[in-house]
Amino acid sequence: MPCPYSLCPLSPNIMQLSKIGEFGLIKNIRTRCKNSSPDILTGIGDDAAAVKTIRGKGLFTSDILIEGTHFDLSLTTFYQLGWKFLAINISDIFAMGGRPDYFIAGLGIPSACRSRDIDELYSGILDIARKFNVKIIGGDTCSSERGLVLSGTLIGSGKKIITRSTARPGDGIFVTKTLGDSAMGLELLKKGGKKVQSFSNFTPRLKLIKRHLMPEPALIRNTSRITSMIDTSDGLFLDLGHICDESHIGALIYSDDVPVSPALAAEAKTAGKDPLEFALKGGEDYALLFTAPKNIRTRAFRIGEMIERGLYIIDSDGKKKPFKAEGYEHFKK
Repeated sequence: MPCPYSLCPLSPNIMQLSKIGEFGLIKNIRTRCKNSSPDILTGIGDDAAAVKTIRGKGLFTSDILIEGTHFDLSLTTFYQLGWKFLAINISDIFAMGGRPDYFIAGLGIPSACRSRDIDELYSGILDIARKFNVKIIGGDTCSSERGLVLSGTLIGSGKKIITRSTARPGDGIFVTKTLGDSAMGLELLKKGGKKVQSFSNFTPRLKLIKRHLMPEPALIRNTSRITSMIDTSDGLFLDLGHICDESHIGALIYSDDVPVSPALAAEAKTAGKDPLEFALKGGEDYALLFTAPKNIRTRAFRIGEMIERGLYIIDSDGKKKPFKAEGYEHFKK
């Protein structure tokens, strides 16, 4: 249906969101919102925007969580949700090589919520805020007719801003921790059909579930030799594809080098599934995926290298196969 408003920023054919998907929509918005201001160092298209400030370089990121799309209140406590709400924003600032400073939280609250639920939500926010020295400085609240909505803006700062667009052929590809745990944790949660109230009895299965409910943002202290970076919110294939798109080069991954936790390997075996599928396509691990010279000294896992063009994976038999930059994407069916 054509847009009824003459000033609608999107043309009728662009409105078929199921065809272009989340990232196609972002590209369209990015094209329309180009800004030539010298104060803007990095705009739409990265994990955070970078802007020149009086004190140096400011970083700004925003995330929205919607009940029924991003979380299920039958499977998470309000405390866990509050923790994750801020954690995913912190991860975006870390992915730009910065440090998080100030958080603003907007809440759309349904009538079913009680005041103690919001208290519990803020307990989760405040606990992770203290862990990463983030100050809560404001926000907004309103009523919501269709479930709980959380919208957060995190302001940070940094000296060297790292983007997705500066990877080079010959760089190694690195990831800071095991992949696929969150996707398996979500699957286990859905199978169990109930909340996990405590992680005191920290079994391997609970470890996977906690990776989904309460992710730990990854911090790299020395970023001097990193050439590009992103966090793994949508899956390794898709997030690496973003780096390739922005840097206009390709990538080669070695499947045997992709880190998989013993807990994921055991659960996948029990379920008769391939753990590598979780690691390559599962989202919400919030590890940092970065490129750097191959000889860099790091505790991160090197899983491949950047090449001139194409996306390829070498399997355990040594066969080189192309892969698609696919993972979780809003709007696409």
